[in-house]
Amino acid sequence: MSANFFLDNEDLRFQFENVINWQEIVDLTEAGYTLPDGHANLQDAMEFYRSVMEAVGEYSGEQIAPRWRQIDQEGNHLVDGEVVYGKAIGEIFEGIKQRELYGMNIPRELGGQNCPMALFFVTAELFARADTSVMTHYGFHGGIAMALLAYAAKEGSIKIDKTGIVSTRWEGAIREIAAGNASGAMDLTEPDAGSDLGRIRMKAEERNGKWHLTGEKVYITSGQGQYHLVLAKTGSATGGDEFEALKRLSLFLVPRKIERDGKVIHNIKVTKIEEKIGHHGSATCALEFEDAEGELVGKVNQGFELMLLLMNSARVGVGYEAIGLSEAAFRMARDYASTRKTMGQTINKHPVVAEMLMDMELDIIAGRALNFATANEVEISSKLELLLSAGAITDPDLKRKYERRLSKARRRSRFLTPLVKYAASENAVRIARNGMQIHGGIGYISELGADKFLRDSLVLTIYEGTSQIQALMALKDNMMMALRKPGLFARNIARSRLFATTTSDELQRLYYKAEAGLYQAVATVLGRVASGKFKRTIADKGWSEVSDFIKMSSWDPKTDFAPALLHAERFAQGLSQVASARILLDQAARFPQRRKIAERYVRRMAPRVAYLTDQILAGDSAVFEWIAELA
Repeated sequence: MSANFFLDNEDLRFQFENVINWQEIVDLTEAGYTLPDGHANLQDAMEFYRSVMEAVGEYSGEQIAPRWRQIDQEGNHLVDGEVVYGKAIGEIFEGIKQRELYGMNIPRELGGQNCPMALFFVTAELFARADTSVMTHYGFHGGIAMALLAYAAKEGSIKIDKTGIVSTRWEGAIREIAAGNASGAMDLTEPDAGSDLGRIRMKAEERNGKWHLTGEKVYITSGQGQYHLVLAKTGSATGGDEFEALKRLSLFLVPRKIERDGKVIHNIKVTKIEEKIGHHGSATCALEFEDAEGELVGKVNQGFELMLLLMNSARVGVGYEAIGLSEAAFRMARDYASTRKTMGQTINKHPVVAEMLMDMELDIIAGRALNFATANEVEISSKLELLLSAGAITDPDLKRKYERRLSKARRRSRFLTPLVKYAASENAVRIARNGMQIHGGIGYISELGADKFLRDSLVLTIYEGTSQIQALMALKDNMMMALRKPGLFARNIARSRLFATTTSDELQRLYYKAEAGLYQAVATVLGRVASGKFKRTIADKGWSEVSDFIKMSSWDPKTDFAPALLHAERFAQGLSQVASARILLDQAARFPQRRKIAERYVRRMAPRVAYLTDQILAGDSAVFEWIAELA
């Protein structure tokens, strides 16, 4: 029986057809349908996009998914400094190349298909449902190419006119990637620098007009790629706090192989392929740089800022990857539960198992809705920034319109992106684990593959920024909003409380009650932060220096904001669930057939968020006592 992972997924097709803001996105992608060889109108473009998704769905279901065990068992090997793919995944990568999917979202002028990023994200879900290793490697083609375009626009080295991109820095690399002849990598992590990028020791020095990098990078996904975006320390300055250390980082494009004196040499050496518990088809490499030649991207000491541009899109990609894995784990558990009988009936009819399956399904639907809402804002902001940075918009009125839209899209994507990464990855681990539980003993035995979903899921909460980093980002943004705009924050609390008691729709009341609870939790935590800082200022400096209390320069984030940081993950869980509920309710208002989904999710969400806010409001300080005892 044939399998098409796009056509067999009603919820995915609903989101694809109805939630992506195709009119705005395609208009930006096709420059108002004026590009040579471009689509004539929205309908023409949509027909092409659907055909691409159906082709990817068929390839995922019929060619990739049946070979998951072979991919998992074969892995990759390091031979004479080169990564050699396993037979199955090597053939799959070649199939992706033949279908010209590596250049899916790369402009036509540079050899790509000029599809929106939305298609790239949906492809990520489809590939991840078939095998996460395939998706992981695939992401380091178009993702790196589009990052290079964004960097070129930001530094002013790209030229765009009414025909599209006329010229750009790194055009050769982008064309290689679009053709499937090269891939890239994102080199951040070092032995003593993971999430704490300020501890990076990789050093870059400029000599005779060229940059040379020396150091080591570890845990680099697809480290066998040709084009590496590398964070390195520039300058000899030392000292300062971690934020000052981040300001000394610069970004470089470093090719793994270069030609020197007529010979091709290894500019970057792959010294090891890591042994992992999952993602066996994806090579995770240790890399050595010895005076490696590289090109500076942007400006000196702009590295951290530039890397964040790539990281934000990558985090959305992980959100889609996590939903793809979750979908596969859920379907396997659902199918098994519908045939496995105990106590005279199939186990999917036992309430305790049925509830597990229902929650798995609801979390996938809610996570996918959050993914698509985020993809809208990320795509629009990325395209507008590219056009505005490249100076492609000359009409003053249109430029102002685009700048206003960009500002709105940036704010929205900044709010949603960490929630997507946090919620989808954490839910994927729970869904994969519950899938194993539903299988019982056979789930623990590597026969059906339920164990593989759990093994593959565990890294999703770690790479591209751990769940804890995402939670801290989400908390920080909400706290800063409350501090910068206290009047707006107060109005939001009042509005949520009012609607929680006056709206006639029960689901809306449940939603606003949960939202009001989170607002109250933020206000309470901010009160604790301010109270603690005030007391420490008086104790340390006395009443005569109380003015230091209001000087932000006197605040120590690690100490002063500790009462808030303690609850970062609780806030992230609550914020992501409330955000998903809002999206599902809005969809239900537009599409009545979605009402039952929204109802089930909101009824599950409300008590969970109430429990989280109760934990925050309880003010349990035992952990701080425990930390003090460590000293």
